[in-house]
Amino acid sequence: MRYLAFFFTVTLSATTLFASSAGQTGRTSATSAGCGGGGCHGGSTSSATSIRVPQAVDGVITVAPGSQTTITVIVAHSSRPAAGINIGVKTTATGTTAAGTLATVAGEGLRVSVGELTHSTPKTLTSGEVSFTFSWTAPTQPGTYFLRAISNAVNRDGSSGTGDQWNWMTPVQIVVSPTNSVDEYSSVDVVVSPVPAHESVSMTVPTAPGEHLRIAVIDQRGSTVATDEQTATGESFRYVWNGRLADGSPAPQGPYVVTIMSQRRLMKGRAIIIR
Repeated sequence: MRYLAFFFTVTLSATTLFASSAGQTGRTSATSAGCGGGGCHGGSTSSATSIRVPQAVDGVITVAPGSQTTITVIVAHSSRPAAGINIGVKTTATGTTAAGTLATVAGEGLRVSVGELTHSTPKTLTSGEVSFTFSWTAPTQPGTYFLRAISNAVNRDGSSGTGDQWNWMTPVQIVVSPTNSVDEYSSVDVVVSPVPAHESVSMTVPTAPGEHLRIAVIDQRGSTVATDEQTATGESFRYVWNGRLADGSPAPQGPYVVTIMSQRRLMKGRAIIIR
């Protein structure tokens, strides 16, 4: 029996050294071994793998208590063909206590394990990037929580080794706040071109796929003269104002402010119309 126990111990220890194409959890803390340790995927992080969240403004996402939010994490690597991921939302930047509830989105190749998300199989990168979209239901208790992620960009040779390059994402703060005041919006100045313009002007803003956008054009007296609503389809959105008022007539000569408001961002740019 002593030899049998030793055999199982050695077998289990050896198994933990191998890569798991079906994903693992418990790796999102920068104080953990990450995807390394024990000879698995190299012992240190690689800056060649980057992770970002388009919805975050200055590293922060703001949501209402108990609300469900769709979030996208994007992994980039210039040369590896695929990547896996481990995602968690915790009460602290390095702790283990989960906050809120993570859930999968159909077709994203993720699964829930021990309150976190991980890949079912590595996803193929296209033009050096791959995205993982999921939903998170916020706690009813207001506070600041931390979205954490770790991704391993792999060479798909079926083995663990230094050919696979992994990295942690800088934790994104998720602020759960009951206040919906415009004062809590992150305000971003955006370039409008051309300046001045005889007719139409355009501005491009950062967005997340599926993000609802409310657009308003405001004249120098503070009156809203034109409005629109759009849904973003990618990481950026280009809006063109045709230089006309809500009734279709040409806007009078003068300065205007074009605003685009997303869930927690107010993006604005100054336009000048000359006739």
